[in-house]
Amino acid sequence: MLPLDRPRAPAAPLGAALYESHYLTAASPDGGRAIWVRHTALKRPGQPAHPTAWLTRFDGSAPAPRALRVTAAEPVADPGESWWRCSLGEIGPGRAHGEMGEPGGSWDVAWQPRAAALPYLPASWLYDRPFPRSGGAALMPAGTADGRVVLDGEEVVIAGWEAMVGHNWGSDHAHHWCWLHAGGLGDDGLGWLDLVLVRIRLGPAVTPWIASGALALAGRRWAPAPMRRVTCARSEERTSVAVSLSPRAALDLSIVAPRHATQTWDYAAPRGPGRLVDNCCVADLRLRLTSRGFTADLSATGVAAVEHGGPA
Repeated sequence: MLPLDRPRAPAAPLGAALYESHYLTAASPDGGRAIWVRHTALKRPGQPAHPTAWLTRFDGSAPAPRALRVTAAEPVADPGESWWRCSLGEIGPGRAHGEMGEPGGSWDVAWQPRAAALPYLPASWLYDRPFPRSGGAALMPAGTADGRVVLDGEEVVIAGWEAMVGHNWGSDHAHHWCWLHAGGLGDDGLGWLDLVLVRIRLGPAVTPWIASGALALAGRRWAPAPMRRVTCARSEERTSVAVSLSPRAALDLSIVAPRHATQTWDYAAPRGPGRLVDNCCVADLRLRLTSRGFTADLSATGVAAVEHGGPA
């Protein structure tokens, strides 16, 4: 298996179907402001992969997020020691930078991790297989970012913002997914949450929700318990999640993503229909963790990320 951070698209066979994304999100510890930068490749069978850059600025006080998406004219090429590189920019270990030109967007952000990479699949041999059709990892589930983002001439200065860097890829998207992230949690501000919930289509059937990721809090760490029931319910702006964790713990989450602070995208698929995606990086989070000898009940305002994807 290639390392979790390495790109798959440059070496994909001509007949392969593949999507791939290296992404960065960073949120102000004061809440209400965040950025999200996504560097993707899409490859349909018989065609070369092409790179696309996505840039979103979230401001809870604004009427809507500001978002841009541009696809480069040239096909994906080997990025060398980086993860993704084209005429639009580059992302690699420790830094992402680029410029979209008209209608106007640029980014230059560096980060420092405080947590090791977090694989989403339970075993390394499951990656890059026909099934599951998608996989990924939080390359940096928690860290801090510094830099700047400019959209339409307006600059956002990023100084010590809570950050996450991820990578996902596969021959198809999950049927449904919900991604949840928050940093700066707990009394010490060092805790973090990064969860991915998916439902996978198997022929005519769709699986129940399956959870992966982790919660780190007060110097301890929990992961979703295998083969345990997961619930994920979305009602308008609120998402409610319940997950059993290991070692013995129960996690209940309530995330409120204001509609005016949510960006909707269409994610193309390598083959077949794409997915409709809602992404908000300035959501409110309420978390309750019940574990043997430890209970946490905390909230965070305007700093959480939540993304829902599913059939259009």
